[in-house]
Amino acid sequence: MGIYANYAATAPALSEAVARELKEYLGGLHLNAGRNFEGLEAGAIALRARRAIGTLFGAADPLRVIFTSGATAALNMAIQGLVRPGDQVLATSVEHNAAARPLEDLRERGVIDLVWLPCAQDGSLDPGTLRRAIGKTTRLLVMTHASNVLGTLLPVGECFRIAHEAGIRTIVDLAQTGGHIPFALDETCDAAVFAGHKGLGGLAGAGGLVLGKSAAAAMRPWILGGTGSGSHSLAMPEFLPDKFEPGTQNTLGILSLAASVEELLSIGIETIRERDRSLTSRFIAGLRGLRKPRICGTGDPERSVAVVSLTIPGCDAGELARRLFDGWGIITRSGLHCSPLAHKTAGTFPGGTVRFSFGRGTTEAEIDAILEAIADL
Repeated sequence: MGIYANYAATAPALSEAVARELKEYLGGLHLNAGRNFEGLEAGAIALRARRAIGTLFGAADPLRVIFTSGATAALNMAIQGLVRPGDQVLATSVEHNAAARPLEDLRERGVIDLVWLPCAQDGSLDPGTLRRAIGKTTRLLVMTHASNVLGTLLPVGECFRIAHEAGIRTIVDLAQTGGHIPFALDETCDAAVFAGHKGLGGLAGAGGLVLGKSAAAAMRPWILGGTGSGSHSLAMPEFLPDKFEPGTQNTLGILSLAASVEELLSIGIETIRERDRSLTSRFIAGLRGLRKPRICGTGDPERSVAVVSLTIPGCDAGELARRLFDGWGIITRSGLHCSPLAHKTAGTFPGGTVRFSFGRGTTEAEIDAILEAIADL
């Protein structure tokens, strides 16, 4: 592989420590937690992962960590489980389709009243916009922590304080910030959704959500089925995590999260954040030395994650990405990035942008090589 600059989509490789644990697991028995005695091992793996993720995201009770197939399923679960007919729901104009589509579907079916909070062109949000939008029937606020297109960090802490003062429940999408930015659920929000295959460094197909205590009690199960517990009843168990985890778990994916998140905790999220800032600063400074590229977003590494989208006047985003790959082996992502709302906010719809995103394997030499390629183009 050439130069990989698409970490916002997925991390391209597991660490050696994580790969080693998975290899050892694959050499043994693959049994389902709660269905047999040997399957207790799968339950122990899940508990290990819950503890690590609970520590990472500031949840005191590891049983409030719920596993799903990924952030999309977790967002659907949280949204569908917390809304009630007639509720007004607020969400931002930079949400990923993983949140925007289930919300829009609920609006189209007349279940909820949906209000999009307008962000500035750089993706930033004034908390005053939220305060002015709150109405008598507002019951839920859904926000991404950082735009997957613009990289802009949103003021979730302040916005969620405003929401909670008004008795509004909150959901945060940590897909772009998990493993990159410190976050404490018990001090901040009701439900935090994470993706396992991006900054957390695990396998694709494993993600989930972390629930606040009151949200866990109020939230209705979205998927129902066998749990290996309370099997005498046709109702789902009320205790966690069984209430929200029917069916067979992705034990391999959960093991990858246990190992990778433990590794992240040993490195330190602040250390990772500082490295991200350094790489992003180097890239943005280099882009500013060129005349043509337009940097979308704030252009401020202190206010964003390691995601930079750009356009070049007169050059199609898809064509630019193709030329970078064909000529220099640089892997980016072009288009609308499953987030048309963010592109409409940024003024880059429908053409989209070329997105560069960096992670654990990115080096300064690679940043410089990408800048040289852009300069040549």
